Amino acid sequence: MLGVTKSRCRCLRHQGFSIGAIATRLALSESTVHWHVKDIVLTEVQRNRLREQWRLRMGEVNGRGRGIALKPIKFEKPSWSAELVHLIAHLEFDGRVDRYGCFYYNRSHEQVLHVQQLFKNLLGPELRLRLRPNEVWMASYHNVEVADWLSNRANELLTVLKKQTEWQRIWLRALFDDEGHIHFAGSKRRVRASQDELGVLKTARRFLEDFGIQAHIDLAAKAVEIRGRAHLQKFQQEINFSPDIRINGNRKNGIWHEHAEKRDLLERALRSYRAVTAPAAL
Repeated sequence: MLGVTKSRCRCLRHQGFSIGAIATRLALSESTVHWHVKDIVLTEVQRNRLREQWRLRMGEVNGRGRGIALKPIKFEKPSWSAELVHLIAHLEFDGRVDRYGCFYYNRSHEQVLHVQQLFKNLLGPELRLRLRPNEVWMASYHNVEVADWLSNRANELLTVLKKQTEWQRIWLRALFDDEGHIHFAGSKRRVRASQDELGVLKTARRFLEDFGIQAHIDLAAKAVEIRGRAHLQKFQQEINFSPDIRINGNRKNGIWHEHAEKRDLLERALRSYRAVTAPAAL
């Protein structure tokens, strides 16, 4: 394994990659990379290319405080739509937008691909995908102008949601897709969505109640919770989970030991009510 790592480091260095770039690409420390490639001398052309890359990065860093990239890109700036609500909601619940770019994290490869496609369809650029060591997929795009535009849309989102009930449904589905889980053990059946921000939980409860779904906020667990057969059925009919959104069956503290779809687990929970309440056969 050590020989393979050394070979890959040296191959990339001969191609003109910087030590930092090699470390990032191979998930190694810069000191490890340096040890493997310290005897390789770059050509003048390669050194000049690295200097130019450094100059461009420094120029962009200097412009970030003003939300201006050194090399502006063209990207679409769509008006509010169901798709834009969906994208901004996902970035809010299971991602972030900062001064430098946007990021989305999820264990579901299908879900990350879905967000990547949303982003490309709406704005044009393509999110970069990477599988992290903890088996969580990360989708990211680094550009200060795109980040500034997305940040402004995120600030407008709650005001926009008040105008359209259907957009509230989309926002809720994104919340439960990203942060929702089903608790189904013994006589307890409930659906929860976790969020650190109390304001988000209160908004979720208000929107759920607008759809006739009674919800409670568990302050200790930082979650909005739906209980009771009637309200779980109403949740399934009005909101539900999107197809192909699966739980992580490998979690050591999980109660499910399979990569099941969340909507299938909800259906199982509701069917169990019918089994419990069905009259015994004569």
